Amino acid sequence: LHSGRLEIMVVGEEAKSFRQEPPVPKNSISKSSKKSDDKSRKKKTKTRKKKSKAAASEKKILKDEEAVKEHQKESGKKEEMVAKESKNKAPAEEDRIPPTIERKDDGRIHDLRVAMVGNVDSGKSTLIGVLTGGELDDGRGKARSKIFAHRHEAATGRTSCISQHIVGVRDDGKFVHSNKSANLTTAAKNKAWREVINNSRSVITLVDLAGHERYLKTTIGGLTGCFPDYACLIIGANMGITKMTKEHLGVVLALNIPVCCVVTKIDICPSNVKARTKRHLFRILKSRGAKKQPFLVKDEKDVQTCLKNQSTKITPVFMLSAVTGQGMGNLEAYLSGLRPRQTWDDEAKSVEFSIEETFNVTGVGVVVSGTATTGRLVANSTLLLGPFSDGSFKPVLARTIQRKRVPVPVCNAGESCAVAVRSAKRKETLRRAQIRRGMVLVDPSSDPKSTVSFEADILVLHHPTTIKENYQAVVHCGIIRQTAKMVRIQHKGNGECLRTGDKASVLFRFMVRPEFVHVGTTIIFREGTTKGVGKVTRVFNDSFKSVAQLTDEEMKKKKEEVQKDQERRIRVPKVSTLAERGD
Repeated sequence: LHSGRLEIMVVGEEAKSFRQEPPVPKNSISKSSKKSDDKSRKKKTKTRKKKSKAAASEKKILKDEEAVKEHQKESGKKEEMVAKESKNKAPAEEDRIPPTIERKDDGRIHDLRVAMVGNVDSGKSTLIGVLTGGELDDGRGKARSKIFAHRHEAATGRTSCISQHIVGVRDDGKFVHSNKSANLTTAAKNKAWREVINNSRSVITLVDLAGHERYLKTTIGGLTGCFPDYACLIIGANMGITKMTKEHLGVVLALNIPVCCVVTKIDICPSNVKARTKRHLFRILKSRGAKKQPFLVKDEKDVQTCLKNQSTKITPVFMLSAVTGQGMGNLEAYLSGLRPRQTWDDEAKSVEFSIEETFNVTGVGVVVSGTATTGRLVANSTLLLGPFSDGSFKPVLARTIQRKRVPVPVCNAGESCAVAVRSAKRKETLRRAQIRRGMVLVDPSSDPKSTVSFEADILVLHHPTTIKENYQAVVHCGIIRQTAKMVRIQHKGNGECLRTGDKASVLFRFMVRPEFVHVGTTIIFREGTTKGVGKVTRVFNDSFKSVAQLTDEEMKKKKEEVQKDQERRIRVPKVSTLAERGD
């Protein structure tokens, strides 16, 4: 029946084509028309043959597919049987899978943070490029070109922002390099970082900081906000100890961060200049302000000595060249032997995440990066973001988390990561302009409150004149950086004035917006250069409205006192002059 239907369909098509042609009388048929009829018949036979061949090929394909499916079923059954047998048998030595890299008990990887500080053009970015890339520098900026984050940095050769770079450490202490080029896409960088993390026992995060005096606030913010375990002071052998070298060393010592010194560019420095730089460095480290014991590292034995005596005042000094590679092995061995110094509270119920930078990623939205200081940050959790300019906190949803460019479900305390956030309320939209450096993500159960004023015990490091009440300076408190005013000074010495070396209890008041401050946080206040350090002893849960009322009352009292003084000064001379004139 099927073949009969096909024939009927073909006949019907022929009939239609035949009907469309007009009838031709027998007498009018010529030789040319006969030839055309023969050609049309030949074409029709060819088309019929092609159709039959196509149908036959389809049947063969169906048969082949059925045979393949049957073969897959049989092979799957065989594999299951082999798997069952292999469970009972012990694996051969050649077939065993190599053990994975040993990490922490909970599967996390060690993360050591080292901040690179020093004067401009001392070789900080070049040294980071050599350590992370595994290739020596050519003396013309090849290594540092892989580190710079902006075009103007590559043009001027000077770092102007905070950037982080990683290098892995294997079980044998050797480094795992990323070997990334300067012009890599984001996807290629992500792939390179993942390879480093997967092939490493631990990771060293090198924080590149600015060395120019113009970017001192950026450097201090990196030392207070990135929570480094160790600091590495870079000194150019041909430049010697400069003003900014002393400034950076003073900040590191004030924050109680262990430091090691690296003298670079020894290949181009004359021997007498190198010896002078070494003597000057040793004299500064032994001074009364630093109280360190410098130790020149020459071989691996010296490296092991420094690693065993980390708790003492020994400060290792390395002499190396990033072009010839001289002394690089000693520095790598020292860095690979270090362990994280700070302890973090992973088991805290309330989460706190300090925001350092903000991004706007297409297809994702607003992304914030920072460090989790307490608790565990879990993806798809509802948190409070703030404080905003009015001191309030708004609910947001932390959707996804990436750590070291690798997606993770949880970020533990002491780890830095990037979090994609959006507003928890559907009608509200969260913009990048609303989020700033210094804000926090906290647990709603902690009931966070912002503050405008706080007390701190301070020590004045250096100031050319005296410091009195209403003195304004830039305060660095963790990630927070804002101008604050000294409202009240309690000093045991000469009155209410502070000089170099004095200690006092000071009431600070922020000038622009409220912040989220903890008791016990180390602060640094400066005006151009560093002026003093201290610790927060008390935090007031106040707002600008309450502060405004206090300031109004204070202003009224001061105005009344000023008026009284003026009246006393004016009345007495007027009476005397009138009496004299009357006489």
